[in-house]
Amino acid sequence: MNSAPPTVTRTTIPQPTADASISPAAACSAPPVTSASGGPYLHMVHLPDTAPARRTAPNGPDTAPTGANATTLRIGPQIIWAHGWMHTHANLLPLANTCTHGRDNYLLDMPGFGRSGMPPATWGTQDYADHAAAWLRTLPRGKRIWVGHSFGCRVGLQLAARHPDLLDGLFLMAAAGLPRRRTPMEKFTRGCRIAAFRTLKHLNWLGFGAERVRRFFGSADYANAGALRPVFVSVVNENLSDVAARVACPVRLLYGENDTETPPSMGQDFARLLPHAHLQVLPRFGHLDILTAGSHQAAYALDTFCEEIFGG
Repeated sequence: MNSAPPTVTRTTIPQPTADASISPAAACSAPPVTSASGGPYLHMVHLPDTAPARRTAPNGPDTAPTGANATTLRIGPQIIWAHGWMHTHANLLPLANTCTHGRDNYLLDMPGFGRSGMPPATWGTQDYADHAAAWLRTLPRGKRIWVGHSFGCRVGLQLAARHPDLLDGLFLMAAAGLPRRRTPMEKFTRGCRIAAFRTLKHLNWLGFGAERVRRFFGSADYANAGALRPVFVSVVNENLSDVAARVACPVRLLYGENDTETPPSMGQDFARLLPHAHLQVLPRFGHLDILTAGSHQAAYALDTFCEEIFGG
């Protein structure tokens, strides 16, 4: 377990600026900050590598002497954490705290969430990926894994496809971004709901109205999206099939057996599309408790994947 306090920074892409260290809880409660130029602030919590510092000489590994001219600091492996929709970095913090030995962890508040600024327009996941890529290019380039949950997986897939030089692996939990498989009954029920929505939203004289009907028929995420609602609509309507097919790095897919939002069948579809993917389904867990009740199994799967990518 990491004993050092996390470092919290607030970054305007592409130039990083540092705040004083504050607790993750305080980071989540503060209001978002926006920037007039350079894009929204990207709030980040850094959990530094807790392993003893090692040095590498030009002609030898970590056993070399530590003279000022003979050695340079080794750039350690990096894990980048991206949360789900309506979450913040705090939802991934307990899991990230298990991964600090020998690895630098960077937990992001995606634009529009937590302390990061609002997107300047109706962003899609490609915009989130490009924004994250600009920040990643400010970091030293060590071996790097992107860990995402749900919405964070969408961004990670776009990042790996659009900026393949920035990532060495993707660890995706409850990844979203493909059309759901539906039974004939589910297709019929969905068709009825769509027809009812299209009819009722025009019946203002009966007290319905478009906004009231959208709230009734829409998901909880839609109802609670607030100013991010246009972004939410843009994101959920994306089909990342073509994006997934362009991802060249290794990918570990982790799904909960009882997930009804991103069911394991979506993981099976992703596994067929991604060139270098491995799918694991955790029995009894759902979309959210894969991060809580299932955290021990998720941590083990992530540690195994880290060893494959980082080595040792």
